[in-house]
Amino acid sequence: MPIRGASPAVAASPVESAGKRRERPVRAIIIDDSREYMAMLRRMLADTLPRIEVTEYDPDQQGKPGAGFDWSAYDIVLLDHQIGGGETGLDWLVEFRGRGPFPPTILMTASGDDYLAARAIKLGACDYIRKRDVTTARIGAMVIAALGAERFDETTVREAPSEREAPHLLVLQKLIAAHPPPAAVGGQSSGYRFVRLIGQGASSRVYLAERIGDGSSLVLKVIDITDVQDVQVVERFIREAEIVSHLHNPYVVRFFDYGLTETYGYIAMEFFARGDLKQRIERGADVDDALNYLRHIAYGLDAIHRAGIVHRDLKPGNIMFRGDDSLALADFGIARRLDQSSELTNHGSVLGTPNYLSPEQALGEPVDARADLYSTGVILFEMLAARKPFRAESAAALVFQHVHAEIPALPAPRRAFQPLVERLLAKRPRDRCQSARELIALLEAL
Repeated sequence: MPIRGASPAVAASPVESAGKRRERPVRAIIIDDSREYMAMLRRMLADTLPRIEVTEYDPDQQGKPGAGFDWSAYDIVLLDHQIGGGETGLDWLVEFRGRGPFPPTILMTASGDDYLAARAIKLGACDYIRKRDVTTARIGAMVIAALGAERFDETTVREAPSEREAPHLLVLQKLIAAHPPPAAVGGQSSGYRFVRLIGQGASSRVYLAERIGDGSSLVLKVIDITDVQDVQVVERFIREAEIVSHLHNPYVVRFFDYGLTETYGYIAMEFFARGDLKQRIERGADVDDALNYLRHIAYGLDAIHRAGIVHRDLKPGNIMFRGDDSLALADFGIARRLDQSSELTNHGSVLGTPNYLSPEQALGEPVDARADLYSTGVILFEMLAARKPFRAESAAALVFQHVHAEIPALPAPRRAFQPLVERLLAKRPRDRCQSARELIALLEAL
């Protein structure tokens, strides 16, 4: 290959060309609707490939990449199969490959079988993996195999850290000793049988399970203590268990029991047979359903706020439906008590999901119950308009809109609910509904 800017007759030596290839970092893009999972995958890749640049792409937030998206900027794509919106990762793979050159792609899925793996390879994926099988060493090896070992040398690859090594072991042992699990609710046995994986985050996995004592179905949220790199992850897990164990309301997830050992921790909660609100919004919600869901969300918020708890991550994926179609708030992973004197994050940092983040959360300011009411307003707009109020190409741009952008208008047929939306989405907390009870009163007036 000629050297740029030199005479075409002068070419770089093979050694020089190889050196230039090694200087350029590997560029990966992860497409997944779980920010936690993308963050975990980014850390795993950095552990074995320190000179890798990772872009996180949330299809729920950023939509489907358009025809002008520059795929040539990336060397490899890690693509989630369950992307929502009525399409799958394989649908996207076929469409994008049909447009022109497309990077090698590893398809990831929370559930799948040999048939899906074979179909993925047939349709152009270079590899396939179930999310439950992802480890630091394995995902690094898959990227190296996809791009060719000659692309890497000892300066761009390092041995994956031992997955059995427990960091901060003494601190973790103190946490474990200080938080013995309570007795199981109703005197039931705390033995469980795993059925299947139904979700995965940055530090935990969620399983459908059966309680051995009576065969009832439930959900187990499990954290692998030996793989934790930050003690605060365990502290948040403990806090979630303690918060849920003290909430007893029909509009809040039911707690059964929890445990913590030197190798793992678990929280046992009820199983929701009819999915979440995100799925229902994707299918379309009429006005009556939207107002009914909103009323029940407000009941749940009123219960947790009266208990002194702010959810801080209210979104359709955390609003669940039981077999009888009753609604409950779930996933209290970043919830906090209003009377807590310390916060499990650095001052000024942001916790929450960008699409549903209140302005005060976006700015890293202290939050109270009114932050949950802002998130409720985003959900109401989404149910009535069949789209989110704000869309952006990046999380930072989305956060900027929550803080500064005008509140968009609902479609004309549903414009009657615009005052309620604007009351909930007010930028300043003092201009919103001041409590879930006030929201309930407004809905009763409607």
